[in-house]
Order: sequence, then structure tokens, then C-alpha cells
Amino acid sequence: MNNLIPVNGIHLYVERLGKGEPVLLIPGLGAGAWLWFKTAPALSKHFSVIMPELRGGGRSDKPDHRYSVPLFANDLRELLENQNIKNAHVIGVSLGGFIAQFMAATWPELVGALVLVATSLGGDGQLGPAGEVLCRTIRPRGKTRQERLEDSYSLNFSQAYRTSHPEELQRITEWRTQFPQPEFAYYRQLLAGYAFDGTQLVKRISAPTLIAAGKDDPFVPLDDTLTLKNNLGHSEFELFDGRHLFFFEHSKKFNQLVIEFLQKHPISGNSAGMVQQVENQPERQAEA
Repeated sequence: MNNLIPVNGIHLYVERLGKGEPVLLIPGLGAGAWLWFKTAPALSKHFSVIMPELRGGGRSDKPDHRYSVPLFANDLRELLENQNIKNAHVIGVSLGGFIAQFMAATWPELVGALVLVATSLGGDGQLGPAGEVLCRTIRPRGKTRQERLEDSYSLNFSQAYRTSHPEELQRITEWRTQFPQPEFAYYRQLLAGYAFDGTQLVKRISAPTLIAAGKDDPFVPLDDTLTLKNNLGHSEFELFDGRHLFFFEHSKKFNQLVIEFLQKHPISGNSAGMVQQVENQPERQAEA
């Protein structure tokens, strides 16, 4: 497949890996396909993994206009239509979790099982990050790109992980340096997340749902994740040690949990949703 897919007036960059029932992986703020390098190889042994980079991020188009969660969701809906996929499991991390919730609530026929990672309901009812974390999130000027990346890693990964896996952080650094996100696009994505309120949408989510959270997530306090869980009474919940990107540190446990959950909730009776063979991925990642 061509990695640049025309959708909703722009082009999204997409990577694919594996075969089987489709699984759409939705990244968070400022992230791209690198977010899945410890997840996609494991999932691809059982599923067809679809990894788009959001409008404004990675190698996708970055128009300078207002972004919103519904806009991101419509981009991804058109992407699935473009690929002739009528149903897909959906996994969303952080901002991607907001988008996943919107998709599941708005187009229930499109979403098989739902996995929400390091995310919340958004809106006024959430605690949100502490002021100090918020200040660091809005990228204060006066820091070099490397200083910003290191600051980001301290919020996303535990000290133990940063110490023991410098090569993985270097891999992420190289990717983000190769495909830098313009300041305006970062803020467009950031504001889209802060504008999202899922308190009413969540009532319409009927898909089987797994919620995963990090105990020490500075961006999404545990109480906010528990509010999401309490509003999705049919959901399953798993708490991990770690910070915002805990699924890197505990990739084997996380991957197995997700695989078993998706296999427990197959996309029933929808052969059109099946993807029979892998399309190209520029760099096939090895599972860590």
C-alpha cells in the first residue's frame, strides 16, 4: 500500500503489519508510529495492525487550522473506509483514547473491542495534570529540542526504565528528530485534547472495553482513569506500575493482556473486516 492515504482533505501516513482481524492503533499527542514499536510486533502475530499518524503529527499532513477530536476521528473513519475495513478493534493512548471513545460512541458498528490506555473522560470533571506538569507540557521556550525530549521522557517513563533502557529512548529520539513536529501542530493537537469532554459520549459506548492505566501517570491521575472506569460499567480494568507510557516498561504483560482481550471479543460474522495479508511497513520492528 501507499503509506500516504488521502482522507478528509489531507494525507495520513499509515503503516501496516500482520494479518487477521484489523486493529487500529491511535497514538497520542505528538506521537507517531514509534509509539508502537514494543506493541505492534506482538499484536501482528494475531491481527492486522494499522498504525496511522494523526493529522499534525509524524509524516502526516499538518494543516494550520483548528483540530478537534471529532476531526481526528473522521480522518480515521475515512481511513478505514479507504482500506475497505467495516469493523476494527480500536486501541487509543492518551489523546488517542479520546479519539477512540468518540469513534466507539459515534459509530458503534465500526468498533469491535475497545482498549483505552493512559486516558480519561476529559472535560471539567477531571483533575488533570498538576500545574507543574502542565507547564512542562506546554513546552516553555528557552530549552533545546534535546532538553525538551529529556523532560518529556521523565514524565513518560520511570527513572528505572530510563536508566536501564537508554537505547530505546535513543531510538525514540532519533525518530522524533527525523520527523519533528512543528510548534503550531503540537499546540493544535494539545488544544484539541483539552477541548474534549467525553462525559456524555461515554454513555453511548457499548463495545467491550479494556482500560489500562499507570499508577504514577503524571498526565492522567489515577482518579481520572477510575472515573472513566466507573462510567463504563461493562469495562475491564488493569493497573500497571509506571508512568504515562507504562506499556513500554511492561510490554510483555501489556501485550498479552490486550491480545487475550481482543481474542475474547472477536469481530463476529464480518469477513469484510478481515485483512488477509500484511501491507508494507518501512521498517519492520523487532519485539523488545
